[in-house]
Parts: sequence; structure tokens; C-alpha cells
Amino acid sequence: HINIEDIPVETKLSNNQKVEIEAYKQNGNIIFKNEIREFLSSLSENIYHLDFETYQMAIPEFDGVKPFQQMPFQYSAHYENGQDIEHFEFLADPFKDPREYFIRALINDMENEGDILVYNIAFERGRLNELITFFPKYTDELESIILRMKDLMIPFKNKWYYTPSMKGSYSIKSVLPSLCPNFSYKNLEINNGSLASSSYALIKSLDDVNQIKKIKYNLLEYCKMDTLAMVKILDVLRKI
Repeated sequence: HINIEDIPVETKLSNNQKVEIEAYKQNGNIIFKNEIREFLSSLSENIYHLDFETYQMAIPEFDGVKPFQQMPFQYSAHYENGQDIEHFEFLADPFKDPREYFIRALINDMENEGDILVYNIAFERGRLNELITFFPKYTDELESIILRMKDLMIPFKNKWYYTPSMKGSYSIKSVLPSLCPNFSYKNLEINNGSLASSSYALIKSLDDVNQIKKIKYNLLEYCKMDTLAMVKILDVLRKI
């Protein structure tokens, strides 16, 4: 067990490790303003903040689905256009193959101009490329969405903005409370992606209409929080 203070000065460390140690020793934030401003200048004025939820099945229920394939069943999007923010959301019928319904709703909701900001671009881009493979008739529209995507995770992954409270993590669950202490997932009944997946899968086995309604409401609230978190995080970066 070694404390950060005990790490020898000559120890070879990555830039990210150096930032973490410096933040800990100073007990303060490390902010690279120029890099953050350059990132912000690369974004359009109109922005969709987009987040997907997926679930996996060991035994596929629909044609053309592999075991444990990531199935997108839900998204939330906050669209900011200057002063106004508009919210879009989609939650698939759990008894039907969600994929084509998901595609159609997404294409419809992403019709306005502007960048599409996601948190961890590899995930959303990967899901859309999979959907193109299975539903090639939507290739042009989905590729257009992929090309508009940018990654809000970059400033945090690169440690351009780092606080000791992030504890080395750049996940949105660590970044949000560090930048926006008034916003939290703690009060949500569904407060992480794996719980969202299992809750969605659970709906099929339920008969209680009120219970089903409650789960759907909680799913929408959770996904909505993910994209609202992105709006709030971007606001903090803009004030630097």
C-alpha cells in the first residue's frame, strides 16, 4: 500500500498519471483552458446531446440476432439551438424487435442541423454500424448521423479537466458530480446502464400494468438524465 505522497520523484509516469498526482497534491482542479477552448470551438452552435441504452439476450428472440448482441432499445436527446433546449426520447416496445423502430425514430429526431454530441463515441458509433449491417436500407441516413457525431468524453479522457473527486475516472457518472454537484443519479430508481438493461428485459415477465408503467417511466428518466448531464457538463466547460 503506497500513498500518492510516497511516489518517488523519478518514477516514470504517463501525462494522465502526472495530472492525477498534481491534482491530489494541490487538492484542486487541473484545467487546460486552451485545449478545452479548442475543443469547444470545434462544435457547431446547434447540438444534439445523444445517449443510447442497449440490452443483450443469451437466447435471441428475433430473427438475425446473435447471442449477447447489443440491442438498442432506447435513446434520449437534448437539442440546444442557441437559447432553447428541446428534448426527444424513444423507448421501444419490449415485445417487438426494437431495432427498426429505434432507427426510424432516431433518423426522424436527428433531422435538425448541428453536431451530435455523445459521451464515448465508440459505443454509439458501434451500435449504428451494427444497425447498418442488419438494415442496409437506412445506410445513408445512419452514416450521416455517424459523421455528425463528436465526443464530449475527450476533455476528460485527456485530463484537460480533472478534479481529485473524479478519482482517476472519466465516466460521466464521475464527471457529473465533480462539475455539477447539484445534479446526481442518486435519487433515480434506475441509475446505471446495466440496471436499465435488466429492467427493460424484466417488463416482458410482468402482468401488473402499474409496475410496467413505473419501469418505463424510470427508464425514460434515467436516459433523460444522461443527456441532461451532457448539457450541464458542456455549460461548465463553456464558462472556463
